[in-house]
Amino acid sequence: MSEFDIIVIGKGLVGTSAAKHLSYSHKRVAIIGPDEPLDYDKSIVFASHYDQARVQRIIGKDKVWTRLNLESVKQYQTIQEQSGIDFHHSVGCLYVNPSGADEYLNKAAFLASQFNLAYTSYSKGSGITRDFNSYNFPDSSHGLLEKSPAGLINPRLLLKAQLTIFEKNKGANLNDTVLDITYHKQGFTVKSHEGNTYHASKILLAAGSFVNFFNLSTQKLKLKLKNEIILLARLTPEQAQELAQLPSLLYEIDNGTTEGIYLIRPVQYPDGHYYIKMGCNMPEDFYFDTIGQVQQWFRSGNSDQFINRLKQELLKILPNIEPVEYLTKRCIINRSVHGRPYIGETNQSGLFVASGCNGYSAMCSEAIGKTAAHFLINREFPENYLAKDFEVFYQ
Repeated sequence: MSEFDIIVIGKGLVGTSAAKHLSYSHKRVAIIGPDEPLDYDKSIVFASHYDQARVQRIIGKDKVWTRLNLESVKQYQTIQEQSGIDFHHSVGCLYVNPSGADEYLNKAAFLASQFNLAYTSYSKGSGITRDFNSYNFPDSSHGLLEKSPAGLINPRLLLKAQLTIFEKNKGANLNDTVLDITYHKQGFTVKSHEGNTYHASKILLAAGSFVNFFNLSTQKLKLKLKNEIILLARLTPEQAQELAQLPSLLYEIDNGTTEGIYLIRPVQYPDGHYYIKMGCNMPEDFYFDTIGQVQQWFRSGNSDQFINRLKQELLKILPNIEPVEYLTKRCIINRSVHGRPYIGETNQSGLFVASGCNGYSAMCSEAIGKTAAHFLINREFPENYLAKDFEVFYQ
């Protein structure tokens, strides 16, 4: 079948959530996007959710992000039960600034009170390392700990869970890469790299960092696309077990060579080994302008040149670990003008977008997708959200 009421383009975390929610009320819904590539040299588009671990926190940067996080975690148990796939681990999330209190920590009490959220506050690094003696922080550190349901999610399994429910609702899961969308009076014609053609009266573009590439929309979103490098430190199963209850970490360090570290306890990857995951920003990070630049980065970017630097930062935080191997992983994030997701309708009636998630979408993709689906159906946002929260800025 090639005729649908709604097509979601982009099989990432936001797109799969949106497709699932649309499939509850519409019978003919399709999601189109490539599955995880086996050969990066042959792939056209890529994604950062081909991974085993992402931080899950609740108290976000502002009320919008906090609400999205909270609404998402409240649905995890239902998603796990309906799909039979467990992807959420409530080990807690620790936020630390080695220089003391910052804007986030100063806002946390207000946001927690607004949403009735509990947390533990720390005014010294020694207090943090007393409670979590595997970690090491300067005594000047301030921080906070969120307990369950904060922790981590497995993005691969969350995506699989959303698609499982979508397919149970008779949604069509299509493994194509869309290159062209044509608008006409009856709706839209969608053409893929594989030579297939599909039709729908409404389209939701949820193509992540690739939303502006190819001929998907006449209006290009105002986004900045940045590279990101992940360090994976392999531990023995015995070491991994010792750190199994380590809370996820957001470490707001900025020492001139690394900035904004995030770290996740050892988890098992598809190769059977256990890895600690650590990511951060660095002065050498760069921004992409073309699809060719993105493809070159994912296929052959020299991320390994930063192993020693990232290794040194990891061992400062976890000085007692003894990794047996270090690997890097290449990722991409997109940044919007206002620092929140873009959700709205383009100048082509019936063509909607959901993108610009600023590196935060994994922990709240369930709510972002649900919000985008609600807007597509009703042309208004759900209760407690305003249009300006997700205002779309175009180039």
